[in-house]
Amino acid sequence: MNEERIEALLERIAVALETLAGLRDDSKRPTKGLTGHSLATELGGPSDSAPPASQSRAPLLQAFLDSKGIQIRQVPAEDSADQVIDSLSLYLGEHYDALSGLLGKIKRAMQNGLPIMESLKNRSQQDINSACQFCTRLHEVAFLEQYQYFRSPTYLIKAKPTTLPRAQRFFSGQWLERFLLQKIKSVRSQLAAQVNGHLDFEYLINPEVILPNGDDFELDILAAIGSSIYWIEAKSGDYQRYVEKYSRFSRVLGLDSAHSMMVLADVSDDRCDALSSLFSMTVCNLRSFEDRLLSVARRDTAHQSAAADGQSPAPED
Repeated sequence: MNEERIEALLERIAVALETLAGLRDDSKRPTKGLTGHSLATELGGPSDSAPPASQSRAPLLQAFLDSKGIQIRQVPAEDSADQVIDSLSLYLGEHYDALSGLLGKIKRAMQNGLPIMESLKNRSQQDINSACQFCTRLHEVAFLEQYQYFRSPTYLIKAKPTTLPRAQRFFSGQWLERFLLQKIKSVRSQLAAQVNGHLDFEYLINPEVILPNGDDFELDILAAIGSSIYWIEAKSGDYQRYVEKYSRFSRVLGLDSAHSMMVLADVSDDRCDALSSLFSMTVCNLRSFEDRLLSVARRDTAHQSAAADGQSPAPED
């Protein structure tokens, strides 16, 4: 009898422990449908943190992700240094052919702050001017601790990158994301001027999200021009292991290849076309990105305008 009572007691203890473990796991699991704030907020209770400001300014993108069962975990706050970073990024992107070699040396040396040398002998005067101007600007914001240019007959840049995390983040790929964001804004401005009116625009840059299966994912840029959604990923280095992954994720978003784009800094037009034909994304480089996006967004805007006027959209070329 005593043994039966002991067994029953042990069984009750085991059930209680399993229940407590389940409650603990549930408390750690993200609550589906709640983004950027706690369950207590939804129930009228206090919240430890407010939704990120950039998230609250993107209701269309928020609704789009919600419709796919994707939760926003975090959106980086705007930084007071963004304007400086954007200016450097735009200059680097628009002079990339002249600066790619210099950038590669900086990236290899920045982990330990070793000095670098870049020979500009036999380079065009335009390339020399671009390299010197870029290094001067990097030195002004302390992304280069040292910088010196030796004129004719040496034509040599000597510089020492800083090891500051902000500079490392910029050189490692932030510059490409910020460059593309400015090109997206340019496309929106061009289209707004063409339609002679207001054109809604939202974007999220580097949002951390939770996929429907519970996996974490970070997007580079998600943008809305009018009512159309565009997802853009940027890669300034090895891209091979990402193409298939991003191609699968585009299906999670439900976006076709025209609205899912990967931008590669060091890939030719022919290689971009080949990759685009193999995967469900549009692959392009720095030179072709703005034109590709403008073409798709112009068509989307025309369709939206025609639908608003009750007209049939014009046939595509």
